[in-house]
Amino acid sequence: MTHTANKPMVLVRSKNVILLHWFNAICWFLLTPTGLGIIRGDDLRIIPAGWSEFMQNLVGGNANLVLIHSVLGIVWTAVIAVFTLLYLNSVVVPFLKDVLSITPKSIWDDAIYMVKVIVGLLSPNKSEQVLPAYGRYNGAQRLLGTMIIVCSIAIAVTGLAMFFGPGIGLPPEIFRWSLVLHALCVGVVWIGLVPHIYFGVIEEPEALEGMKSGYLEEDFIKHHKAKWYEELKQQGEI
Repeated sequence: MTHTANKPMVLVRSKNVILLHWFNAICWFLLTPTGLGIIRGDDLRIIPAGWSEFMQNLVGGNANLVLIHSVLGIVWTAVIAVFTLLYLNSVVVPFLKDVLSITPKSIWDDAIYMVKVIVGLLSPNKSEQVLPAYGRYNGAQRLLGTMIIVCSIAIAVTGLAMFFGPGIGLPPEIFRWSLVLHALCVGVVWIGLVPHIYFGVIEEPEALEGMKSGYLEEDFIKHHKAKWYEELKQQGEI
């Protein structure tokens, strides 16, 4: 524990986790516009034609844009895979145990919690909202985290299938279905990222500080994550 401006601070994230988080964020903010720039067609259009033309002209054609997007995706996948192998037992497994909603009951409970959070945000008395005590990750974070993890794995697999598939002789049907699943999962991830960014920037900027310095205020943990606070006390971290 340390103190900043007379406020007790608790170290909750290591530097390697923080670096991975911001690496992941940068990759997503590069992969999304390049990926959308690849999409074009008159029969089915989900973005303005001008964006595709802008992105493709910017890099000298669609082939170059596809290559840039693919290389970024491969680097993103490789870095996360290497991180997983290096820190499997110390970081990855404990994180997955905390965040995954994998049983029907946990999914239901976390979904109910998320609904209560959304209703609370729309309420004029949201400051008086009382939610059940959770550990390090609340129900909404667990449900969104599970969704993002599953979709990210699907994005990586389908992206690799589309990039390497033609060269290794995968059937065209796999390419087409990979394209559909790839785009669908990207959309689902952004459904989770939007509230994640909103809460970190608007509702709980203290949490964003934890992802920048690695420290959270002790009072913030005590009032927002009561069960985690008790766990940290038992471990001697507070």
